[in-house]
Amino acid sequence: MEKHEYITLFEKHLAGNTSAEEEQMLMDHRDEFKLLDLPWDSITMGNQSQVKERLYNSLQAQINPVPVKRIPARFWYAAASVLIIFSSALYYGLGLRTQERSAQPVVKTAAPAIIPGGNKAILTLANGSQVDLNDKDAVKALQQGDALVSNKEAGLLVYNRLKSGKNQAQQFNKISIPRGGKYDVILSDGTKVWLNASSSLYFPTTFSGDERRVVVTGEAYFEVAKNAAMPFKVEANGTVVRVLGTHFNVMAYEDEAATSTTLLEGSVEISNNSGKALLKPGQQALVNKSTGTIDVNQVNAAQFMAWKEGKFVFTDDGIEEIMRKLSRWYDVEVVYRDRNLADKIFNGTISRYENISEVLSMLEQTGTIHFKVAGRRITVMP
Repeated sequence: MEKHEYITLFEKHLAGNTSAEEEQMLMDHRDEFKLLDLPWDSITMGNQSQVKERLYNSLQAQINPVPVKRIPARFWYAAASVLIIFSSALYYGLGLRTQERSAQPVVKTAAPAIIPGGNKAILTLANGSQVDLNDKDAVKALQQGDALVSNKEAGLLVYNRLKSGKNQAQQFNKISIPRGGKYDVILSDGTKVWLNASSSLYFPTTFSGDERRVVVTGEAYFEVAKNAAMPFKVEANGTVVRVLGTHFNVMAYEDEAATSTTLLEGSVEISNNSGKALLKPGQQALVNKSTGTIDVNQVNAAQFMAWKEGKFVFTDDGIEEIMRKLSRWYDVEVVYRDRNLADKIFNGTISRYENISEVLSMLEQTGTIHFKVAGRRITVMP
């Protein structure tokens, strides 16, 4: 008899639905299994002996004894062991399994929840000094070149060009977003930039000359202020996005195979050493990092802007792509027990402000994937 068959039969016994033959099977196989095969954490689960004793007493009180013969106490202790396993699964997120069975859906642990990201950023000034923007009043009124910088609103850094500016030499600032962070910036020309986790924006405090040029790493969404006389250009991984006034998203993470530009409104030109392409609304350009080739595809642009609106939207996404997004936003480490999961695709929408357990639970409902959470490490399993 397999362990899971024994446990199923024992559950039937607890419900009072076993036949005399099944009762005998329970007796005959009671010593075949080492049921306590999960680690025991006395801090979270209590004293093992005391818990087992309580379960033993509870079983004696619940189950009517078979009048023909007295069931030995060691049977009840074995039965208590089964219930101890069920209890420990609630703490460790492990399902009972045999060597032949795949892992059961994970029950989330009682460890502290992994919460979503929030407003976090470091501002590097022109002189190299840094300001932690986690405090919304960190920059009340700071002058950088001909711009006045403030962050009076949480999560928003604003550059205002001084009317009485002295046309000082152009100065550059850099805002860096850590894993588990996000931040918005309004540049001196009125362009607004939303920065995702693990991203950065390098920019002049005021624009001058015949173009407005910034450099992005990671992911950013732009709403560019119109100025036909001064085109706006975004550099990302060797790709240049040229716009006049438009709404678009750029994703240029180091751990992604391509740099993507997705256009929501207006028009943009994508260029690099291999060529160039003109995008229309609803199109996305993928620039292969290895070859430099530019591929243009029609996409649901809203899906790629969803992070800005506080959502995860998965549309035929592979699990590794999804876990990279979760890793950045929740600042967690992801490891894989089986790399053959790469062909699994998922669809769904959930708020980015849910704890990560809710996101993992949604993915697990497909029945094709499971997770083990230990501290800030997530193991992906079949």
